[in-house]
Order: sequence, then structure tokens, then C-alpha cells
Amino acid sequence: MLTLVITPQLVRSEAETEAMRGTFANRADYEYLIDEDALIIGPNGIVARLVTGCLNRTLVRETALHFYTVRGDLSARPAAVGKGAMMYRLRETDGTMGHTKEVPFSVRQQLRRQNTCSDFLGWMDASNRGDRFPDCRQTAWSRNNPEVHGAAVPLMEAVDRVYREELPEHYARQKEFIDGVLAEWKFDGTGFSTCTVNRNLRTPYHTDPGDFAGGMGNLIVLDSDGSGPLVMPQYRLALLPRPTDVLLMNVHSMHGNGIFTGERLTAVLYAREHIDKCGREY
Repeated sequence: MLTLVITPQLVRSEAETEAMRGTFANRADYEYLIDEDALIIGPNGIVARLVTGCLNRTLVRETALHFYTVRGDLSARPAAVGKGAMMYRLRETDGTMGHTKEVPFSVRQQLRRQNTCSDFLGWMDASNRGDRFPDCRQTAWSRNNPEVHGAAVPLMEAVDRVYREELPEHYARQKEFIDGVLAEWKFDGTGFSTCTVNRNLRTPYHTDPGDFAGGMGNLIVLDSDGSGPLVMPQYRLALLPRPTDVLLMNVHSMHGNGIFTGERLTAVLYAREHIDKCGREY
């Protein structure tokens, strides 16, 4: 296993990194490109752990068949589209500007032509997207497609084992948190409440503030031609996971995708930050 220690001198400042939010990754953003089994350590601790070849290939392939059916609209998710993606909605009645914003129809059309889509499996807490969803809920895709939801469980269990073995301290914090979540609001027996499925989605630089802060996000590439690194610009770092790999990473650090070609299907497994409040009265 490669161990890479990133010195403070190479780390971009918080202000410089924040200025990159909403823009797309490019080659000038990173010094290191890691595609082998590796542990990356920054000045404040572990940044990422890329575990290669740790998942069963048949499991990955069978999960991909189900996850390719997951299709979600990106109209209210500007962070997944890019800086300045939201515009005031045109009223159909008279063509004037409304008071709510969305990703423009022309952009959504282009995303559909590219088979670019994203949606969630599992459960969401009430903090997601502000007042639009004031209550905890099972995601619409899981509720309406129980066979796809069920197909996610073996993958969750396999990734959970990798997480527990490779980063035991982070896993212990996340498992302690998820053990306090009611059984009906999580993938029971794992450290996860939620899974984001992305198809052909090149995300701009963003952070994931709704994820449990004490743990790590778990990225799995289910289908890819091997292009499209995950870039963490603050650390001048790019990581290139492939099918059967698991990338454990600090999703509260800025990250985004480099350019990829062909079909790309990924899943991100995590625990929602406030999912422990769901189903309880306070």
C-alpha cells in the first residue's frame, strides 16, 4: 500500500479552495494522481483511503444493472450542475419570470440527451433542501422501486466491511452514530442511511455538508472506462477508483470530477447528519 503524506506547504488555503466551488476540475488543480491502493494523509489527518480490488466483480456488475434504472431530475440540484445553474422559472401562462428558481429546461434537455441523471436510495432527514422537505422521509426511488432498494443492500454490506477493516476509527464513530438511528431509517447492520446514484454526472467542486461529519463518504464506481478522477483541490490530489474499488474520503473537503468518457455509473454511501432525529419526538 502506498502512503502519501501531503505537507502543509502544498495545501491550498481555505479561501483559495472555496473560490473554486461550483467550477469544474481541470489538470492544473492537482499534483498527485493516485490509482493504486493508497492511504493519503494531510496536515489534519486522513484525507482518503483508496482500496483497490476489494469488491466482488459479480456483485458490482449485478448492482449496476439495477442502479442504471435510477433516474432523477436535476432541476433543483444546482450543486450537481455547476455555478450559476439556477435561473428564475418562466411562468407558462405568460412567459414572465416567477419567484422560484430551477435549472433551465434547455440545460435539463441536454443532460437527458447525455443520459445524465442522479437520485437517492434509502432515507433523508428533514435538513435536506431547506423548507421544501420539512420532514424525514424514505426517498421516492426506494419507496416506488423496492426491488432496486433491495438490490442496494448486498453492496452496502460489502462496502461496510471494507470501511470497518480499513478505517476502523472513522468507522467506529459512524457506527456509534448510526446505532442511535431507528431501524426503519437506515440500512440496518451497516453504517449507512443513504445512497446517491450518479450516472454520467460530472459534478463541479462541492462539499457534502448534510453527511455525518465524524465519518467518511464511500464512493464506488460501478461502471467506467477508467477515466474521470475524483479531484480534491485543497490537497492538490486526484484519485482514480475503478469498478471493484472503494474510495473512502472526507466529503467535507472540496471535491469534484475530472473529465470522463463513455458511460460512468457511481454510488456514494453515507449517513445523513440528522437521520438520528427521524421517527422521534423532541
